[in-house]
Amino acid sequence: MSRIVILGTGGHARTLQALMGYPADSCILTDDDDEVRPDDSVLIGVGDVVKRRSLFKKFRSQVQEMRASRTFVHTSVKVGRGIQMIMGAMIMPNCRIGDNVLINTGAQIDHDCNISSHCVISPGAILCGNVTLGEACFIGAGAIIVQEVTLEPETFIPAGTLVVGPDDLRHPLRDVVLPSQ
Repeated sequence: MSRIVILGTGGHARTLQALMGYPADSCILTDDDDEVRPDDSVLIGVGDVVKRRSLFKKFRSQVQEMRASRTFVHTSVKVGRGIQMIMGAMIMPNCRIGDNVLINTGAQIDHDCNISSHCVISPGAILCGNVTLGEACFIGAGAIIVQEVTLEPETFIPAGTLVVGPDDLRHPLRDVVLPSQ
């Protein structure tokens, strides 16, 4: 009988388990990938892009897609194997999403974006139109990437960063304190 194995035991693994609606004893959360049997269904429950890529390559034929309820994917979107979309995530028209991409809570991918394999788009991140991410990019929580920006493979964008074109101009968002009246 096929089991569901979530590779990881941290926050993302527990989020996947909760969104699937399974009780704790009905699927396996583990950091030991040797526990995976050939007939198991696998979900990658880690957010680290290097670890995600390694696990995906090892278990490619067993990796399953996970789309939570209340997500939106336009019918024109092309999606690779093993995508994970957490609640509130949206992908707009004419996007291409590679294998093993994690689109976390409330992340937005606007029209004509190209997201290469093994990328992680953290909660609340926004990719405006025509953004391209190279393989294994990490986009931090609340980051905004404006239209027409291309990021090289394995680029790390910290949380709260505003990325404006051309590619190498990245300005962190700053808190603004208004004078009291």
